[in-house]
Amino acid sequence: ILGVVSTMLVGGWISLQDSYGYSVTVNDASSTARDAVAVAGRALRAAQPPTLATPAPAMITAATPTEVDFYSAFDNAATTANGSGLGAVHLMRIYLDTSGSAAQKTLYWNTGSQTTKLAQNVVNNSVANGNVTPTTSYTAIFTYGYLDANGNFQTSDTVPSASLARIVSVQIHLLVDANLNSPPRYANIQTTVSLRNAS
Repeated sequence: ILGVVSTMLVGGWISLQDSYGYSVTVNDASSTARDAVAVAGRALRAAQPPTLATPAPAMITAATPTEVDFYSAFDNAATTANGSGLGAVHLMRIYLDTSGSAAQKTLYWNTGSQTTKLAQNVVNNSVANGNVTPTTSYTAIFTYGYLDANGNFQTSDTVPSASLARIVSVQIHLLVDANLNSPPRYANIQTTVSLRNAS
């Protein structure tokens, strides 16, 4: 009887440990995704044109499903309280490194002087999106809201260069694999950023 009870207790303890470990992994993935989206959102919200020329040049210089390049004074020691300052505005890049054969990729933030890893085990590039028409074989990290040449609001994960200056919002959608050793379970975080300096 003691052997049976001991076996049951050990089996229960192992199950609890596995469950706890998996919960920690899922929470870590969710936390990583939330933090990455928060940083990307704050940086994009601070986007501004590189000069005060009229008409103002585009704040965003590249807009694709896995990369956005933009001018911002965010996280720059030269920036004053109102966002101005000599050398404050610099080109930033948030991008998914799509190299390698593994489905999981790494999201980086480059500020010109340094590159920071925002999130790893990002699987947007390998998760199909059936919520768009036509369906894509990937889920875009960045989707843009912009005004076309006729002033009509459009959304797309790729913006033509002629419309870059008319981007008014960016949706960030990040999928992080919670457990690489088990069937896919994604931390799925998304937000939409209105560009405060968009005209």
